[in-house]
Amino acid sequence: DWVKKTAHKQMRDPQTVSVDRDVQAPPEIDHIAYDIDKAQKLDALRTLLDRNGGPILVFGRTKHGVKKLAKQLAGFDYPVDALHGNLSQNARERVMERFRSGKVPILVATNVAARGLDIQGIDQVINFDLPDSELLFTHRAGRTGRMGRHGEAITFITPEDSKKWREIERALGRRFPLQAWPRSQNGS
Repeated sequence: DWVKKTAHKQMRDPQTVSVDRDVQAPPEIDHIAYDIDKAQKLDALRTLLDRNGGPILVFGRTKHGVKKLAKQLAGFDYPVDALHGNLSQNARERVMERFRSGKVPILVATNVAARGLDIQGIDQVINFDLPDSELLFTHRAGRTGRMGRHGEAITFITPEDSKKWREIERALGRRFPLQAWPRSQNGS
């Protein structure tokens, strides 16, 4: 109402344009949360990467952690790049071009990739590290399931993360089923 009144005061013959907000269906994203020991996370991630051909976006918490995880995965011959805030703009653009083109189907990133990037066709988002807030959780998961496609968001929850996880669920007003990571899946 305030905008309407202001427009009529300031403009001659203003026109109103209505936009249908419900043009697109909400994303179809399956959320899977695994209760997992910290020591199992890398092997569990490798199991998930082996199951899915990509493109996959793996979120870490810190720049250092993202660089380390990408280096570990590259050491296992996974086609991976890292995206974080310490990269120059040119380096970020090169990483994104390789990811978008499919040359590198696995991108390990900080929250810099959680929003504002145009990335189509991501099949799976993996929260290797839990985000700090429900807003970041939502933005991370929103990288998949876009344009009417189905997506999957997987989150690893370590015992140290359980309090933060409950806070995220409470803030979202939603509970996500928590499954134990099956030890037999990764040889542990």
